[in-house]
Amino acid sequence: MSEPGSDLTPGLSGTIARSAGARGPLAGVTVLDLSWHLAGPYCTLILADLGATVIKVEAPGSHGGYDPGGFIRHQYKGQDAHYMALNRNKLSVSLNLKSPEGQEIMRRLVGRADVLFNNFRAGVMDRLGLGYESVKAVNESIIYVSLSAFGQDGPYRDRPGVDVVIQAISGGMSMTGTPGGPPVRAGIPIADLGGGMWAAIAILSALRGRDAGLLTGTNLDISLLDGQIAMIPYFSMYYFLDGSVPGPQGSGGHSPTYGAFECADGRHVVIAVIDQKPWLALCNALRQDAWPADPRFETASKRTENQAALHELLAAVFASRSSEEWLERLRAAGLAAGRVNRLDEALNDPQVRHRKMVTEIDHPLGGALSYVDTPVAFAGFDDQSFSPPLIGEHTHQVLEELGITASEQVRLRAEGVI
Repeated sequence: MSEPGSDLTPGLSGTIARSAGARGPLAGVTVLDLSWHLAGPYCTLILADLGATVIKVEAPGSHGGYDPGGFIRHQYKGQDAHYMALNRNKLSVSLNLKSPEGQEIMRRLVGRADVLFNNFRAGVMDRLGLGYESVKAVNESIIYVSLSAFGQDGPYRDRPGVDVVIQAISGGMSMTGTPGGPPVRAGIPIADLGGGMWAAIAILSALRGRDAGLLTGTNLDISLLDGQIAMIPYFSMYYFLDGSVPGPQGSGGHSPTYGAFECADGRHVVIAVIDQKPWLALCNALRQDAWPADPRFETASKRTENQAALHELLAAVFASRSSEEWLERLRAAGLAAGRVNRLDEALNDPQVRHRKMVTEIDHPLGGALSYVDTPVAFAGFDDQSFSPPLIGEHTHQVLEELGITASEQVRLRAEGVI
């Protein structure tokens, strides 16, 4: 890696640096990104937001890894909003990895990189001549990362898998939804997002291990299914201890006083009350002086045994006033409570805005667009972000840094290599 404060690794500097100062603590780390869809680009978005130079490699003529003839639900001046949301602070290179010259250019990039990341199915990188052993021969200190649905081995190795499939197989979908209703996918693609986060954690750990001299390079195999299983720690412990298998958790799941209740204005308010002291505070806030003495509700275990009766009483009380009235009372009582926000309300929430979780970035096609920002910030760095690139926008600059002349690039483009 280059020295701290430099945006790019040796040989990949100057021309494609995006700011005068280091953008974050990962400045000097170069990541070659062969990912697409969601889990992979989300991983490298985290790294790019933290200052790494992420060079996203796309096939010539591609639409960011998506079917050019496919349905684009939202776009900006012809740019796919899904792609834009996941690729800010990255550079884009068009390169045909199925061509011998494209593979040779890729090997030259590998020689100057810290991380090579992909989220193809098992076996694809080997077929491209970019398996771990081949890459290691070029750069023995490379951190080689494969993120796939099921991992590089095991009985599901060759199966296709996407977020909803992983949510189903992992058991998470069986716990989502209303008791008595059908299984429901989580509202956000938690398997993909979780997989991207696990991959980022693995990469950061490998970089730390390499810097500490604990390893040279390494081959990391990250699975979306593994990631989801790891995110079910305490329910799994209950099962291992006594065979308990949870069902749909509704809006709460922990307690009859833990969940969402509809108010008189049609909005829902969430409360999170389990223990005795908050229970008494809740009764006081709801002006229900008889509930604490009711033998059905006098302890947390009794409240759970009589969950249906208590839930019915709570629903009737909450339905008598507006969400704002209840929230004012609940907050005055020091209870954990909140309104179930729509997305537009969440993105304009004063706390979200105060924390600068929404940022504006100028797009190369003109206009400033809003994005959700990274939740991790470090003082002392230039935190200015730059736009998701147009596909292949930085091909010329990156290849020029490799010593490939403009005339050679003209030939490579004519032959479909770039």
